[in-house]
Amino acid sequence: MKKKKLMIALAVVICVATAFLYFLNSTPKGDTIASRERMLNTAISTGNEWTIAKELELEGYIISGAYSTDNKSTLAIFEPAGDGNYKFITSTNRSDEEVIVSGAVINGEWYDLIWFNGAKTEYAEITYTINGQVQDTLRYNTDDMDIISIKNPEKEYSIHVAYYDNDGNKYE
Repeated sequence: MKKKKLMIALAVVICVATAFLYFLNSTPKGDTIASRERMLNTAISTGNEWTIAKELELEGYIISGAYSTDNKSTLAIFEPAGDGNYKFITSTNRSDEEVIVSGAVINGEWYDLIWFNGAKTEYAEITYTINGQVQDTLRYNTDDMDIISIKNPEKEYSIHVAYYDNDGNKYE
């Protein structure tokens, strides 16, 4: 009888340990693109089946530009969690036809983050207005549809972003 109880207890311990190990291994760690995509599918209520198209490493953080099967786009921020892992922090979501203009504080510094997953574009023009003064327009090559990040020390400003394709069509 003691042997039977011992065997049952041992079986329960093995089952609990197996379930715990399965749970640990199935939780995305953010260390790969596929893992970050799983995090997006869990964390973002709008959009289905997220696919990461572009990533940018910014002071240890990962900024992911992704699109969904239902024509949504997102800029998602992943914070380092140690041991090469990352945790999802936040995202800015739009339809594919819209330019995403977002921002984030990374290591105490503000960054403007800009991405467009719509039509293939050639360049982007970004114009800041600070204290009522229009600044020189910044121009970025967007042939590769990369995420644009601009470190911005200003507290109050406005930003205007326009993307242009090879035919001169404008996307704002």
